[in-house]
Amino acid sequence: MSLIPPLLGSTVFLAGLALATDHRGAARWAVEVLLNPAYAEPGLLRRYARRGCGHPQMHFYRSALRQRRLVRIWGGFVSALGLLVLVVSTVFLVLG
Repeated sequence: MSLIPPLLGSTVFLAGLALATDHRGAARWAVEVLLNPAYAEPGLLRRYARRGCGHPQMHFYRSALRQRRLVRIWGGFVSALGLLVLVVSTVFLVLG
């Protein structure tokens, strides 16, 4: 049997754990870099500028704390899923 599922499960578990515990600002980085519309495609931002209105998410910094909390909650779910995959794949590896 392959070692890929346990490695994948442990990777997902550790990534979710880092987001859930905000290890070294992982949740803050995910919110400020990955979810910030200021980093959106330049063409999309130009399209809104031509229409004379701002991007719908440009009030980003008012909701950044709420989004950080949601990222941490989803990180917990991802961590639990990764742990489940790790346990099941390890059981199948040992029994198979």
